[in-house]
Amino acid sequence: MIKTIKIFPPIGIARLGNSPDGYFIGPERLDEVAAPPGGFRDASQKIKRQAARFHLFGFDENNKLVQELTSADVDSIEWTVHIANTKAAAEFFHPKSVTNPPMRNANFKGDRNQLKLIPGPISASGPNPDFTDLNKSKALGKAKDIRVNQLFLDQQVNLVLGTATTDDRGLLVVMGGFGESKSPVGADLSGGDFADHDGWYDDVSDGLISATVKLKDGTLPVVSAAWLIVAPPKYAPGLQNVVSLYDTLFQSAVDRDLLPSPFVDPGFKPSLATDILPIFYRAGNMRWVYNHGEDTFQPSGFHHTFNQMPPASKALVFNRLSKPSQTPGNPGTGGSMPKMWSDLYPAGPNGTLTRIQYQMLQMWKDGNFVPGTPPNPNAPISPEGLTRAALNPCIGAAFFPGIEASWKIRDVFPFVEAFRFDASKMQPGDVTSQMSLPWQSDFLDCAVESGNAGIDLVWWPAQRPIAILKPGSDAYIPWARQSDSDTTAMSLDAMITDWFKLGFVLEQNGRFEEQPRP
Repeated sequence: MIKTIKIFPPIGIARLGNSPDGYFIGPERLDEVAAPPGGFRDASQKIKRQAARFHLFGFDENNKLVQELTSADVDSIEWTVHIANTKAAAEFFHPKSVTNPPMRNANFKGDRNQLKLIPGPISASGPNPDFTDLNKSKALGKAKDIRVNQLFLDQQVNLVLGTATTDDRGLLVVMGGFGESKSPVGADLSGGDFADHDGWYDDVSDGLISATVKLKDGTLPVVSAAWLIVAPPKYAPGLQNVVSLYDTLFQSAVDRDLLPSPFVDPGFKPSLATDILPIFYRAGNMRWVYNHGEDTFQPSGFHHTFNQMPPASKALVFNRLSKPSQTPGNPGTGGSMPKMWSDLYPAGPNGTLTRIQYQMLQMWKDGNFVPGTPPNPNAPISPEGLTRAALNPCIGAAFFPGIEASWKIRDVFPFVEAFRFDASKMQPGDVTSQMSLPWQSDFLDCAVESGNAGIDLVWWPAQRPIAILKPGSDAYIPWARQSDSDTTAMSLDAMITDWFKLGFVLEQNGRFEEQPRP
């Protein structure tokens, strides 16, 4: 007997694109890589929007999963989407150590509610057999744009934060905005820092996903809400950050006593296939999007099987790692890997794995692991699979500010259970209010920077490549360049208008290479 219903994934990820009708569903299974039919661009070379699809699962009185629910299993499903962009009314981006940051647009003397781009809630219901054709869906009245039409800095603004529809089973599908970043008051980009520019707005957003479900017996179970984050495109969809947002929120859930630590079970041994190898392969794959000062690609790399390494070699690898601090976001001690920043830029040295990741690698070093089974790409859709599939492609460190979310998602925002926000204590726009305004300024600026002792440390190459390879070439060239014929760095003004021209780095023939740019 179904007593409660939960929406999964509890945090869904949509991504910006400027195609008027092209979109694709984001990953829904563990280790699934987004692979839109026809590619990431439409016929006019504009970027398709990544949509988040939300599922319903019924649970009994003991919180045991009963089944997934679609429109065929219930009397009715009424979805509600309430997202917002509140960046312009928020604090300047600041690390956790700063306790009294200035406010964005502090000199604006009008109603500061204008600085919050908050459309009203959008509803969607009923199965939509034509949802794969968005234009046809609009003609049928099924797809609805989530539109802002209001004053911003006393200027009229009209933009779309997203689009909501249902699929043929009555499940919710939400796309993000079209990548619009503008200043209606004509502010330039020279007066701010890497993350804060007064007078600007963009169409990144986040907010509440809720549903009312009526079962066939007429009952209305309680439905646990979910959250949507609309983020910039992921230009290297087949690569993941060494610390993903799933890893960070898993560690946070253990720290908050929302989940037991895996190590409380004295018989626990990490899985080589699912706990250990992903860390090494993520790190090894950075060579496709970061050249570490090399002019040409070095084909030697991660060829170890890791389970066959002798103990001395495992110890050598493990001892290169910085030991995580007991306080999240702070730099580690010792070691020199991974070569990425901590939250405390520019004062902090390189960042670290989470404490759980680090302890699992310590067990691997000591020989305490099991082979495990690699994820099944054809596995049935499941609550856990949806959760991990949504968050694994996202950045979990460093949060300065990040790509999809920043340090408040780890340290401040309330959760009712692991990975699920307490929506009663949050407002639409809270999660992305910390992010760069406009999003392109931080995205362009945060590539690789020199750290302690002149050692280069990276930010998020899996999301925002630094140096890439073209098909048939072993010569690295900058990713954020003006054009193929002009490899000088793209300007911020160009990034605002031409972000969709940046190349996707995709796997083909055993290599990750940049596909042709428009």
